[in-house]
Amino acid sequence: MMMKSIRYALLLLAMSAFCTSVKGQDVKEVMDSVKAGVKAGSVKEAISTVKGAFAEKVATAETILGTWVYKEPAVLVTSGRIIVKAVGNVSAGKLEKLLGNYFEKANITSENTYLTFRKDGTFERCVAGHKAEGHWMLGDKLLLGIHNVQTAAVTQHLEDGELTLVLPAGRIMSAMVSLGAIHDTTTNNAIVKLSKKLKGIEGGFTMVKKQ
Repeated sequence: MMMKSIRYALLLLAMSAFCTSVKGQDVKEVMDSVKAGVKAGSVKEAISTVKGAFAEKVATAETILGTWVYKEPAVLVTSGRIIVKAVGNVSAGKLEKLLGNYFEKANITSENTYLTFRKDGTFERCVAGHKAEGHWMLGDKLLLGIHNVQTAAVTQHLEDGELTLVLPAGRIMSAMVSLGAIHDTTTNNAIVKLSKKLKGIEGGFTMVKKQ
């Protein structure tokens, strides 16, 4: 009964994510930022697009299988199905530093943090040595459900053998806690404040596949 409830919750979340419309203005703002940075020749404030379409650089139900080990903090800027990397952007740089300090404080390392995705739709997460089992589903987002109550819709990007998992800045801390990490109010407040300066900023971490 519990497994059916978890999968039903994930399905509802997937349908909700699919039905959410993308505002054209959001994409325009991101692309205008890119053009402005290039035109001004400013490396510090430029935002460069990831090569190719976002839809072509995501994990599939096959490529996501296996164990992925924590590598480093990650910050991306997203708008619907468009994803860009913030290069030298001040707010993005600060968020990455905040995440790095938080992960260090939470004792999140490549030795004790990983995600294992199985073909049967289940996964195991280990964050700072804290393990739990759950269910996963791939749609527009990577949907993770744990204990029938902890569910997250994660933006995922797979490129050059690295899996990047990020969420909107304001939801990072709650998601990390649900995955087993400690809560840090000071870091969370700083992250939320930064999120207001750069629309669409998301943070999380990059993982590499265990050989």
